[in-house]
Amino acid sequence: MARMFSIASLMGAVAIVLGGCSFSSDTGSSIEAQTASSTAACNGQIRAFGDSQTVATTLTCAGSERPYVAYADNIAHRFSPCAYTFEPASGGTGSGQMSCSNGASGPLTYDMTDTANIKVVASLDDGRQMAFTLRDQ
Repeated sequence: MARMFSIASLMGAVAIVLGGCSFSSDTGSSIEAQTASSTAACNGQIRAFGDSQTVATTLTCAGSERPYVAYADNIAHRFSPCAYTFEPASGGTGSGQMSCSNGASGPLTYDMTDTANIKVVASLDDGRQMAFTLRDQ
């Protein structure tokens, strides 16, 4: 009986500790602040891909939010959510900035000549690359 109590106590302690490890939107707002730009035409945030090849997301341009599904092409930080901005485009292509919750950040390029399939590639300061396609679903 004492052994069962010890196991139950241990499981409770583990649940309390792990409860503090959740991915909340608070992390998102801090990484969004790192990519904030007064000249940005669009901004978005990608939840952590984890083991999935896709994640639901939104892209906000000129105050209008549109739903997309992000399809992973090359995801360096699968377990870190990232925020990004797009500076105004020239001919449908442009540049911007990405910042991830693990501290990695860097410039990005995007191609939205086809707004139903937006290509995004970020070169992060840790030498890795984040590449994904935003598909209008």
